[in-house]
Amino acid sequence: MQIKQLQIAYAPEHDRLLLRINSADQQEVRCWLTRRMVNMLIPSLDDMMATLLSSDRPLNDVGRKALLDMSREVSLYSADFSTPFQDKDTATPLGAEPLLVTQIELRPGGEGPTGELVLKLCASSGKGFEMRMAEQLQHGFADLLIRTCAQAEWGLQFKGTSSIIERPESKHLN
Repeated sequence: MQIKQLQIAYAPEHDRLLLRINSADQQEVRCWLTRRMVNMLIPSLDDMMATLLSSDRPLNDVGRKALLDMSREVSLYSADFSTPFQDKDTATPLGAEPLLVTQIELRPGGEGPTGELVLKLCASSGKGFEMRMAEQLQHGFADLLIRTCAQAEWGLQFKGTSSIIERPESKHLN
């Protein structure tokens, strides 16, 4: 799936995050992320991103964190968070109802230092999808998750992962 847009919004009536992904070929995938799933995902995502980014460089923990912070700052500065989510005329191959994610898998997206990450999200029924994320999309996705968790007031603390670029808050994070 070639990702065109991501949107993460807090749904207070469900106490979950609604993740919507639009692909370049006009398909939309929707899934629910619970507090428990997000609490497991963010630190793993941060660790995997740091590992991928520094895999071809001999760095200690301080150097790896500095490299990750610099990469995050550059990625978020150039990301587009202002374009509204495009949901007209999209097909929903996994159904109109969002999948309730119960399994998450993160892995490198190729051999060698490609920098790509594959995120697999599945429901207990086995239904799910995978998405490949380049470096900029990884940082944008992590930033959206963290900011939406703050809106949800879940009280989650994520070590080492922070939003660097300040931008105006909105009801939905795109």
